[in-house]
Amino acid sequence: MRRARRIVRHGLRLCYRANGREHARLGLAVSRRYGNAVQRNRLKRCLRSAFRQHPVRTYGLDLLLIPQAEAAVLSRSAFRAANALFDLVVQRVAL
Repeated sequence: MRRARRIVRHGLRLCYRANGREHARLGLAVSRRYGNAVQRNRLKRCLRSAFRQHPVRTYGLDLLLIPQAEAAVLSRSAFRAANALFDLVVQRVAL
């Protein structure tokens, strides 16, 4: 993902680039500083759910989501933040 484009908003960093496929792939990098395993897994489930429900899945992109702030641990705010980032990616790719 060194040549990927980056967006940082709402406590999340999103790196994306074209993958040459018909569908998107999602990668999550949640470090141990975001709490215990239960909290990290809850955050990852929330981010995966946002990805599955968003139309960004139909674009041929590789996406990497990295939480940047402790505020991203809250599941509702992380879900909204991920949706906002996916909206930005769709706008940028559609141009």
